[in-house]
Amino acid sequence: MYRDFIEELLEKQKEEIIELMKEYFEASKNRQEKKWIKSAEVTEMLSCSSATLFRLRTDYILPCSLIQGTYYYKLSDIEKMMEDGKVF
Repeated sequence: MYRDFIEELLEKQKEEIIELMKEYFEASKNRQEKKWIKSAEVTEMLSCSSATLFRLRTDYILPCSLIQGTYYYKLSDIEKMMEDGKVF
């Protein structure tokens, strides 16, 4: 009886873990599909202020595109900047 309870509990936990993993990988897939992000997302991602992001942009450290008054940044450019180890 106790063994059945443990097996049932483990099975439920297994299903929950599988579901969490599916959600994680789906969210990861969605992040990879998103190639361009706005300034607010960049400042959150880098944990920096908008003034720092402005400096990164004006010092040509982080390339961007300006479309109708909104700056967009490529995720690959952000990753490259981080990999290159540019200090800001």
